[in-house]
Amino acid sequence: MFIDRNIEILQKNEIHWIGSLTSSSITHKFISSENSRVEYFEDVNGNIYKTEDFYDRSYEINSLKREIIFVIGINSIYELKELYKKMNNESCLIVIEPNLSFFNHVLHDKNLDIFQNQNIIIFSDHIEQLNNFIRGFFSRYSSIALAKNINFYQTDYYRKYELETVKNIISIIREVVRNVILSVGNSIEDGLDGLKNNLENLEWLQKSKDAAQLKNKFKGKPAIVVSAGPSLNKNIRELKRAKHQAIIIAVDTIVNRLLTEDIIPDFVCSVERIQEVYEHFYKGKNIPEDVTLVGPPLLDSRIFKEFHGDIILPMRNGVAEYNWFQNFLKLENDSSIEMGSSCAHVAFGLAMHLGASPIVLVGQDLAYGSTEEETHATGTVYDSEVENEEEALFEDYEIEGYYGGTVKSTYIWVYFKQWFEAQISNHQLFVINATEGGAKINSTVQKSLNETIDTYCLKEIDSVKAVVRDICTYNLDIKGIKETLSKELNYFSTFKEKCEKQLGNLKNLKITYSSTMKKLTIAVEELQKTNIVMKEILQHDLLRHNLQSIVVKTLWDINNIEQVINAKNLIENKEIQLKMLITTIVCVEKIEDYIKEALQNYI
Repeated sequence: MFIDRNIEILQKNEIHWIGSLTSSSITHKFISSENSRVEYFEDVNGNIYKTEDFYDRSYEINSLKREIIFVIGINSIYELKELYKKMNNESCLIVIEPNLSFFNHVLHDKNLDIFQNQNIIIFSDHIEQLNNFIRGFFSRYSSIALAKNINFYQTDYYRKYELETVKNIISIIREVVRNVILSVGNSIEDGLDGLKNNLENLEWLQKSKDAAQLKNKFKGKPAIVVSAGPSLNKNIRELKRAKHQAIIIAVDTIVNRLLTEDIIPDFVCSVERIQEVYEHFYKGKNIPEDVTLVGPPLLDSRIFKEFHGDIILPMRNGVAEYNWFQNFLKLENDSSIEMGSSCAHVAFGLAMHLGASPIVLVGQDLAYGSTEEETHATGTVYDSEVENEEEALFEDYEIEGYYGGTVKSTYIWVYFKQWFEAQISNHQLFVINATEGGAKINSTVQKSLNETIDTYCLKEIDSVKAVVRDICTYNLDIKGIKETLSKELNYFSTFKEKCEKQLGNLKNLKITYSSTMKKLTIAVEELQKTNIVMKEILQHDLLRHNLQSIVVKTLWDINNIEQVINAKNLIENKEIQLKMLITTIVCVEKIEDYIKEALQNYI
């Protein structure tokens, strides 16, 4: 019996994900073995399965490249060992075992010494949890750096008997990886434009209500998050009955439609800095003073100037740039909320911040309506405007629908859906999806808006406007802010000098096809010095926010080069690094300019 030793080994790596073993988890029972490589199992229906622990020789592996290899199945320990021997020693092996019966078998009866290596990780749980595990794994830059070097290997049992399970697992992993790549993909120009807006709007932060003081102000009270999906047309009028008995939080795309229905929301939420948000949803609109605006400080400043009600400008939780802002503004941790990637995410994050429960989703279709032209509720700007998004983000997907079957969605909507599901799972939220159409959102309770209001919106809640008005504005130390930003300017100047020095060293680095191995080895040492620059970028919040895309893409390109010291590989590596350093220097100069401008004009 190996169980005690195996548990000791697995406990040493906190990245492993192992689900709870219950009697219902045991679907396959070990019967017998011919030898250490051939075993027989019986499932609950009496079917017998023969498994053979032999490595698939047709599988191609490049030991000269760093990569992530996802292995499906843990029972074939010999296969795992063969893979591990053949792969690059800087690669990562992730073993996915969705059948806890097999994990239980190897835990008791096989030697798991191979898992003493920190670059071999196991996931064994119900497949519904795989998405969360993979997202967590790719939260580290060391994993993101290999996101474009991914391979899959199926052990014997899954090659023979569970090809549909294999396809499902591969689909889940690819979807998460695609989302990871998208999250890295913000352009440097876009990030810098956001920084410019954030710094320009410091004057509005001084007038903003303190988001930290709003934390849990409506704990246990229902909140209805109103989005602009086409299903909203069928139940929008029900919202009138919830006024004063639930917090109504509207996205910017639907607020004016609500007002025409004589429904005044408590909050309106925005997230994008583009001028179209101001022009379509705020310019010339008579939004009552009872409505409070919630959004990050990067919004178009004209929105703040013309908005009649109170404004709350929270930081964006989990976004490095806003960590930097929080530090130099000396704001409390609770001044940030979850904002995701859309105004609906901001509205949901606000409901979480308020402590609301249940959180009720309305108009959150995340799918087309009855036709592919029907993407939003009527009475919004989308009646006459077409969103100008990258075509790839709107690639069609078939996903599970609210009423079963499938509905047609898009890549970006699926990405939004997964964000909701992650928040619900991570924070153990009680969420009712009262959209009554569109895509199914996992971990929500599906209930009509009419029934939801009748069940949960029964008591009058405190006046939201009165609560907001009683909250103080941010207490900003302007003198301290000036001192901190001046110190940051000195830091950026010093960092830029480091980058310029390394850029000069690489430009002077001579690598030719006639270079001796000694000279090539010296070149490798010089190229490795750029790692210091990249490490510093990832350690500084503002640099990381604006330059993580170029650093990660640089790592992707470098990791695509075989780890062989020759002139061709080193010349390619040098060119990749030169491009990264030039971009970094230009970006840092822009950051310096925006900070100087803020110090001169806004503080």
